[in-house]
Amino acid sequence: MAEKRKWKIGIIGAGSISEAHLEAMKGDSRAEVMAIADISEEQGASRAEQYRIPQVFTDYGEMLKLADIDAVIVCVPNYLHIEATKSALAAGKHVLCEKPMAMNVAQAEEMIAAARQADKILMVAQNNRFRSDTQYVKQMLEEGKLGEVYHAKAGWVRRNGIPGWGSWFTRKDLAGGGPLIDIGVHMLDVALWLVGHPKPVSVLGQTYAQFGPHKRGLSEWGRKDESGYFDVEDMAVAMITFENGFTLTLDASWASHIKEENVFLDLYGKEGGTSLRLMDQQFAYYHELNGAAATTEIQPNPVKERVQLFRNFLDSVEGTATPLCTPEQALYINRLIEAIYLSAQTGEAVRL
Repeated sequence: MAEKRKWKIGIIGAGSISEAHLEAMKGDSRAEVMAIADISEEQGASRAEQYRIPQVFTDYGEMLKLADIDAVIVCVPNYLHIEATKSALAAGKHVLCEKPMAMNVAQAEEMIAAARQADKILMVAQNNRFRSDTQYVKQMLEEGKLGEVYHAKAGWVRRNGIPGWGSWFTRKDLAGGGPLIDIGVHMLDVALWLVGHPKPVSVLGQTYAQFGPHKRGLSEWGRKDESGYFDVEDMAVAMITFENGFTLTLDASWASHIKEENVFLDLYGKEGGTSLRLMDQQFAYYHELNGAAATTEIQPNPVKERVQLFRNFLDSVEGTATPLCTPEQALYINRLIEAIYLSAQTGEAVRL
């Protein structure tokens, strides 16, 4: 049996999210990390030592000149996604980009055009699609066990979870927004992937900043920068309607007076419903059995979703699969996020 080809990988950005990707790559023997780039030489060198990465760069442009690198993973702050991705594609590399794909619709469209011009894979790291519970619900939907799904409630709400006050996370010019584009993007993505990306019609959104401006609701992680500032929301809510009659409500919050952090997705179907709590590994299926209301607790075998995500990326690079998270779907989510922010700004519903 022929030995599988080794795919040479470069990492752009040595922050905390790079560690999640590097850990995931341990689960695929086809991957070989050749280089890492970060503007902080110390941080890049530290990550390289931790994962035995042979080459370290402070300029990712220099790293991209390495001819033997096949693909890169973009792990930099949101505002740098577009240039890092376009540069890598222009250098002939496949790209796995962290979420959100872009700060806005215009950037997402540029990235898609760059991938098409380069004829390379561009995939967005929406890891929650690869969870065992969401994969199980996707199968249930395909089998018709929920019937027509007409409504969904999705959200990620934290009690004290503002990351790195004063860092790029809390600056609109660097992040694009607050919890909506940071963690709300996860819930929008997985909910609308499950129901097949119906065509949106209208968006009504509202944002709040009740904690961040007063330096309350801070998380235990993330570097606090007193020289920085906070000009994003700390909570966003939205109601979205779709052409097929489907509706979705979304809550995304870094800080709230609630009991505890909650990551949820509830689907309402004519034949059944599901209630996922993504901080757990099980979910409930609500249905009827012999004419009576029935509840089934389902606990799929857990998987390492980022390992599955990276495997799909490499399979796509090899041509044996297609990306489960396409850039066109990420653009769709960027359109909704942009519309929520616009609605919050104008106080009116946005027609799409």
